[in-house]
Amino acid sequence: MFTASKAAGKPEAVFLNIVWSGLEHIYKAVKALEAERISGMGMTPERVRDFSYCSFGSEPGDDLVCNYFLWYASACYNFIQVFSKAFSPAEKLDAEFGNIITWRHKVSAHPSWVWPKGDSMASQQMSICLFPEFSDGHFQVGGVVICSPTHGQSCDEWCWCLVKEHERLKTLVTKYL
Repeated sequence: MFTASKAAGKPEAVFLNIVWSGLEHIYKAVKALEAERISGMGMTPERVRDFSYCSFGSEPGDDLVCNYFLWYASACYNFIQVFSKAFSPAEKLDAEFGNIITWRHKVSAHPSWVWPKGDSMASQQMSICLFPEFSDGHFQVGGVVICSPTHGQSCDEWCWCLVKEHERLKTLVTKYL
């Protein structure tokens, strides 16, 4: 993808190709798991659009879905940083994909439970509660917010849907190729 772009011949083209290939692989895997989940519910994709639920990680395959989000967030962050330096996009990708980056910083790469950096006790606890939610036909993470009079509120700025965010990232990235 990047070897035929304006980054061709530069070291970042190889890096971007490798990381993008991994992001695409994870995207396709999660999209297939979403289709499988929808099929297992006996619903059509149209009917599932207004349906949301969370089984708190109790369904088969939920652990793998969580790992896909962990891997995607870390790789996506690195991809965004290198892409931004190589292409200087008009869009501020750190802001555009802030929820992924926040989740990466507080859950995937540096769980707030270990490195709180001023986070509420509720955010610290939620940073080690890995479970996918299912909303609008897609898996997402970070959408459950807990509140406690003694522990505060957990972060409400780290909810994201891998499939939707990847499709948005792909649209932005291809503008610069």
